[in-house]
Amino acid sequence: MGWFRAIYRFDYMGHKAWWFAFSGAIIAAGLVSMFVRGGGDPVHGLKYGLEFKTGTRMVVVFDKPTDLGQVRAVVARGGFPDAVIQEVKDEPNKFQIQTAALGSDQEQALKAALDDEFGIATYSSSTVSPAFGRQVISNSWKAALIALLLILVYITVRFEWRFAVGAIVAELHDLLIVVSVYSLVGREVTTGTIAAVLTILGYSLYDTVIVFDRIRENGPKLGRLPYADIVNRSIWETLTRSINTTLLVLIPVVCLLLFGGATLKDFAFALLVGILSGAYSSIFVASPVLTLLKEREPQYRKLAVRARQP
Repeated sequence: MGWFRAIYRFDYMGHKAWWFAFSGAIIAAGLVSMFVRGGGDPVHGLKYGLEFKTGTRMVVVFDKPTDLGQVRAVVARGGFPDAVIQEVKDEPNKFQIQTAALGSDQEQALKAALDDEFGIATYSSSTVSPAFGRQVISNSWKAALIALLLILVYITVRFEWRFAVGAIVAELHDLLIVVSVYSLVGREVTTGTIAAVLTILGYSLYDTVIVFDRIRENGPKLGRLPYADIVNRSIWETLTRSINTTLLVLIPVVCLLLFGGATLKDFAFALLVGILSGAYSSIFVASPVLTLLKEREPQYRKLAVRARQP
């Protein structure tokens, strides 16, 4: 178990450049992938779900009791395995099915297949545009910006502005990592992805605040040490809690990813990437950024120079 003890005495701040390079490599690869896939337009370099495309939306009430899995199986056999299907709770056996844009013959064939399997009581269809998806993205960006602003204010009041900068950089890092991973693996961005990304902001901040709290507590007690050593000591003291919290959160997320429906799997995959990135960024991004800023202060600059002297 020597390796296990070693991580509790590792010089995390002494390897800041490696952590920044690792994150930068993933983000750079993701951005390159987005440019290549989007033909020079990174916005179109992601693979968007049906919610962000023109398509056909059908609302069906069946005669026979059925469930989401059975409806999905019939729709998949009809040639639309990527259809977005939701059960509408306001009426029994009511489902909303969204596919790529269908011609009249394709729509009638799919309707007939559903009618043969379950019997159709009521049916309606409409053509949808990507306006809904664009509105979701626009509102999500606004929500993310407001959240980051509130985080900036909160961390500044609770700690100081240098801590706030470290926290914001970590949050932006997590958002970019999720986007980069989605681009690299070619996974679809859905409304579930957007919801998960906003959820990630809160989790990442929680993990960062745990480390920052210990750094603030250790500052007065270890004031004669270089700031990098204070941060290292604080990480060692909170590492077990961070690992346990991350593992416990990952268990239900992995279960959702393995056994959930299509919509839940989209949500779970984004959460999985974001949680891992959030656990990483609290130690390897937020803390190093804070260390770089604090080491510019005269008292810590002197201590850092003295520590480097033979």
